[in-house]
Amino acid sequence: MAGRIPQGFIDDLLERTDLVELIQRHVPLKKSGSEFSACCPFHAEKTPSFYVSPQKQFYHCFGCGAHGTAISFLMEYENLSFPEAIEQLAEWAGLEVPRESAGPEAEPVAPLLEALEAASRFYIEQLKRTPAAIDYLKARGIDGATARDFALGWAPAAADTLARALGSRFDTETLIASGLVARRDDGSIRDRFRARILFPIRDRRGKVTGFGGRLIEPGEPKYLNSPESAVFHKGQTIYGLYEARRAETRLAELVVTEGYMDVVGLAQAGFHRAVACMGTALTRAHLDLLFRQVPRLVLCFDGDEAGRRAAWRSLEQALPVIQGMREVRVLFLPEGDDPDSLVRREGLPGWEHRLAGSSVLSETFVHLLAERYPLDTAEGRSQCAHAAVALIRTVTDPLFRTQLCDLVAEQTRTPRTQVLAMLGQPADGADLPASAGTPTGPRPQDRPGQGSSHLWSALLARVLQWPQADWQDPALDRLLAAGGRGAEILGMVLDRIEASPGITTARLLEQFRDESYFPRLMALAGHSLGDEDAELARRVALDSANRLFREHCRERIRELSGRTEGPLSSDELEELKRLQGWLAAGEGSARVRE
Repeated sequence: MAGRIPQGFIDDLLERTDLVELIQRHVPLKKSGSEFSACCPFHAEKTPSFYVSPQKQFYHCFGCGAHGTAISFLMEYENLSFPEAIEQLAEWAGLEVPRESAGPEAEPVAPLLEALEAASRFYIEQLKRTPAAIDYLKARGIDGATARDFALGWAPAAADTLARALGSRFDTETLIASGLVARRDDGSIRDRFRARILFPIRDRRGKVTGFGGRLIEPGEPKYLNSPESAVFHKGQTIYGLYEARRAETRLAELVVTEGYMDVVGLAQAGFHRAVACMGTALTRAHLDLLFRQVPRLVLCFDGDEAGRRAAWRSLEQALPVIQGMREVRVLFLPEGDDPDSLVRREGLPGWEHRLAGSSVLSETFVHLLAERYPLDTAEGRSQCAHAAVALIRTVTDPLFRTQLCDLVAEQTRTPRTQVLAMLGQPADGADLPASAGTPTGPRPQDRPGQGSSHLWSALLARVLQWPQADWQDPALDRLLAAGGRGAEILGMVLDRIEASPGITTARLLEQFRDESYFPRLMALAGHSLGDEDAELARRVALDSANRLFREHCRERIRELSGRTEGPLSSDELEELKRLQGWLAAGEGSARVRE
């Protein structure tokens, strides 16, 4: 299925798709005012918090934060990729999906996936024929059923067993590109994995994208992963996620462990909610991926010094992605233990009991700071406060940020007002509200004041949710002319609306799916606006635009007035006079006039 799907076809497909009807196929919906409600299909709940808007063709859960379009729903609920979701919707609509040329640089992935799948089957057969590998797994408490569920395999010790087995079906370059073999300096080919238990890494559709291998005899490296490839990206891959979703369709929590055997060992004990990173530190990409599955994560670390360093690094990654109903808990294990050894020694009840005693992220934040800085001296408390504020600046959720400030004030015996003053304006800027998505999205080119995040949220949420409203207004024109990353994105949204009269929220959003700030727009489209109609939403949005423009004027006036390197030019003096006039008119009438 090489080639890009034309945006025009996606727009037409969404126009033909009724989101209510689509979700009704999977979840029973009930009429609730102008919307439909249900218990959320993405997390366990007893009271409905999942709402579907026929007008917007958009769904949102106020419990776990899940939200999106018809395409997003199929991707999340059915474990489909974006092209697969399009194919499914097209099939229901009786349409054939067109493809644009992918270009000469696009690398076809189908042959790589086929080679990896064939390798997985080969390794499984080799395991059945290797008593030493079977005995190793049995000694670790892994039975045949669990080995089958995780498709465990064995890579023979010979240098080119796999290469010879697959050589008649796949050319050498495909085997190299898939990471299964490597070329020696002399030009010969050798298998990448040899004399190892193999753990296939499967994507959300169940397709093998890579492998992790573990030696069963002494040697280095003990663990070996597939190299980066067109289908395998270690920093964005979670081991066991496919198996966890297959075992429990309504996951409310995932436990993040350090290794493959932890995941497999816990599954053997009956615990199917464990996943692991690919031998790398936990990243924001990992966390964003996991939070798209569940609202709560438990991170497991060794109780030694290395485990605490790993916990600190994970804390730095987790703070910016905590928002809404997301929750991170931390479990420090006894020194020398891992989840696999614990569950074998204490059984599933003992493991569940330890999980119940895990600490919330804010407690871990306080405890790790206290371990690093002496709180019995003024110097130590000052150092602790400064270190804490540096971390709090990365927090995107305003309420969570405030709660952490309170904890730091108490811990360091610092007045709360002083901690807030140290924090200053959010470090993440505000051209798009920081609470609206991942921290890797767009950043401002200017530095608007502290309230601008809320104002951009109010403005963009209403434009996205009421695209049929009249957005031709001087207030928006002035704001767009002021520039900045937020204005640039707003301009692109308004351009799409103008080009497609009557466009729905869903169709509008899908035109930005490939952009880095797409998750932020999606989150804004799910913000609750209460009982606002189109006209009230428009007035609130325009008021936000006026206030943002006044803020821009103040910033520019401060910049011009504070110049010390020489007198202002005539153009700059004229600009300063014009800005002061606009600002005076706006302050007097609560609306900027030209």
